[in-house]
Amino acid sequence: MTASRISASVSWASLLSVVVLGGLSGCGQEDNKAPSAEALPSHQPPAEISLSRPSSLATGLIPLPTREQVLSSVPEGRADPFAPTMVSSTAMTSQVDPNAAAGPDFKVRGVVAVGAELRALVSLSEVSGTVCVGPRGRCPGDAAALLPIGWTVNSIDLDRGCLSLSISRESQRLCIA
Repeated sequence: MTASRISASVSWASLLSVVVLGGLSGCGQEDNKAPSAEALPSHQPPAEISLSRPSSLATGLIPLPTREQVLSSVPEGRADPFAPTMVSSTAMTSQVDPNAAAGPDFKVRGVVAVGAELRALVSLSEVSGTVCVGPRGRCPGDAAALLPIGWTVNSIDLDRGCLSLSISRESQRLCIA
């Protein structure tokens, strides 16, 4: 039993000595030395970078406008471009004769389906907006009707892009111009 303990402890000792010698041999080389503080170059702040633009003639490119130039060239409009237009119905009635037929100033610009509801995009005189099937083309949620009193939207044909109107009980069919 004593002989087996001695050989086991000798094998562990030899294994341990090999690992220690291997680790120490790596530390003894001159190439693995960490650089000293004197060997490091002194820290110098980088020189200021010039932000001058190369001339457009030298690069052949057209310079882009500045942020201020872009912002000043854009006209300011409505705060919410998707809000319904605020047109009083009396103003619309005075602009368009309710007994007159849809003249050249009434144009169908497009038709859309919003959920299960059909809408037509129309322009009338200087006013434009959406109309739905019903009296004066009033859509649910609209503040004011776009069409004058006496005008009724009978149907909107999504496939053909047409709108059927009744003006003083006379039916007219208008399509996208």
